[in-house]
Amino acid sequence: MQLAERLRQILKLGAESWALEFEGTQFSWAQLEALGDAIGAAIRDAGACEHDVVGWAAENTPGAVAAMAGLVLHHHCIALLNPHMAPKILAQEIREQRFPVIVGSRHFWDIDGLVDAARTAGTAGLLVTLDAAGGTVSAIPGLEKLVPGPHRDPMPGITIERLSSGTTGPPKRSPQSEEAIVSALAVGQRSEKSGGGELRIKSSPSIIFRPLAHAGSFGVMLALFSARPVALQQKFSIEHTIDAVRRHRPKVMSLVPAMIRMIVEADVPKEALSSLLAVRSGTAPLDPQLQADFEERYGIPILVDYGATEFGGAACWTLPDHKSFAAAKRGSVGRAVAGAQLRIVDQESGEPVTDGRMGILEVQVENKTDGWLATTDLATIDEDGFLFIRGRADDAIIRGGFKVLPDEVARVLRRHPAVQDAAVIGIPDDRLGQVPVAVIETRPGHTVPGEAELKQLAREHLTPYQVPVAFKFVDQLPRTVSMKISRPDILAIAKG
Repeated sequence: MQLAERLRQILKLGAESWALEFEGTQFSWAQLEALGDAIGAAIRDAGACEHDVVGWAAENTPGAVAAMAGLVLHHHCIALLNPHMAPKILAQEIREQRFPVIVGSRHFWDIDGLVDAARTAGTAGLLVTLDAAGGTVSAIPGLEKLVPGPHRDPMPGITIERLSSGTTGPPKRSPQSEEAIVSALAVGQRSEKSGGGELRIKSSPSIIFRPLAHAGSFGVMLALFSARPVALQQKFSIEHTIDAVRRHRPKVMSLVPAMIRMIVEADVPKEALSSLLAVRSGTAPLDPQLQADFEERYGIPILVDYGATEFGGAACWTLPDHKSFAAAKRGSVGRAVAGAQLRIVDQESGEPVTDGRMGILEVQVENKTDGWLATTDLATIDEDGFLFIRGRADDAIIRGGFKVLPDEVARVLRRHPAVQDAAVIGIPDDRLGQVPVAVIETRPGHTVPGEAELKQLAREHLTPYQVPVAFKFVDQLPRTVSMKISRPDILAIAKG
């Protein structure tokens, strides 16, 4: 069964029962279908054709969920647009991608420069809303019709084009075929014990609080595919998320390490999480001691997984593995999933490592990769096939699950007239895992810039999680004899 056909069947099956909850308001499956079809009709009216690539403002709003459903139903490739990007970068993305149509919320279209960028690209713009008053779709004034291209070529067979986190290099667009998506959704459905038999609307919803611009989009798609309602939140919070867990009593929940720490530090009562059989965690390293503290306090196993946008899930813990190996393999991200192969290669020679030494992790995933794909992770694989991530080969900083590339941040800081050079490095943070700190070499004859103006510069050109939390100022950056920046010395300055 094709994805659009399955979704249509689920929407009809659900009818007037609730499919989506947001800030106290519930919406039915029938409402999602009606608005999704209205979006499909509006895209056609704007001049786009079936299989065209449509820009999708990935926000945690009911309208964005309805737009995702509409794009699937009407056979368009969903191309993610991250509304959390710096406005200038987002506007540049719209000009360069030249989508035939973009669908987004009022908040998205009010971002400075986006309407002008769409007009320059000849892109039609649609405003989608879904609230207590109902669902609507309308054209953005001045962007009613797409104008003659060139525009992005149609992409038949491609369901979604995600923005990668950059595990295999700088962030980039990663098109994913319907075959690969359906395969991944089927695996996710089995892991949720949703069953593969007769379709039925589930009673327990998926609580989605992770950004739709990142992992949240797969969570929403998995819920729709599984005929499971979505309890959508703008972001994770102890008050609202734990309240949703109490009310809806899900059996499985996905939490990044920072959220797990927040639950432990808030001393959330054990009974508030009593419905959970397991917690899934990924996107950032999980402190083994934090995992042990959580599992001891709540009696809920944490099943860590490993993957990336480019190749999907590659390794994970299962409940049977956790029962047998939890204590002995603490710190591992699990074993290869079905259809995936893992290997370690020597960082210098590229030859496979078979004696347990650390090297570069390579993955090969059925329907996802064309042969072996190198990551930027340093890893080991033990005699039982458990994968341990030991660090990163590219000095990337993982801040609360989001990847920060130091060189990207440093390039922006060097634009300041008083900055001669800059180095960015991650320092440990109890809540987020790591946070970026910038060490600035000031230009001779210039006044040392203030932290506020450097942060403002960073905010104008970077996504919020890339902005350094602190700035250190030196006359000269420490360097090695080969004139490379000395990372150990930079780290000492950043921590000082």
